[in-house]
Amino acid sequence: MIILAALGVAVTVAWFLFATRSRPLVVEEPLSITEYPSIIHTRPGENKTLDITLMNSAYISYEVTLFFALNESAYQESYITFSNLTYTIKPGSNNLTAWLFVQKNAPPAFLELTVDFYRQ
Repeated sequence: MIILAALGVAVTVAWFLFATRSRPLVVEEPLSITEYPSIIHTRPGENKTLDITLMNSAYISYEVTLFFALNESAYQESYITFSNLTYTIKPGSNNLTAWLFVQKNAPPAFLELTVDFYRQ
């Protein structure tokens, strides 16, 4: 009787150990910026086109807004305007065109531009 009870407990433990499986579930960001200009030269009063490539590794399309930020926010607020468009990003590689405008009264500057996106 004791042997049967022990056997029953062993079978139950073995079933639980081998029947229950836990695995990590990772939800990855499907979009990534793969190309954008490494350096941008412009002058006061000019519009500049920015060619940016976004890769969509998913099988569905997404709506995306690009965000641009200079390392000097006061300069950006005073002298630079960036496009604020929403793009449809299809699966695969997507070539996007954005723009920036430099005010005519902008002083010379050496700045760093960060490009990011918001997936809606």
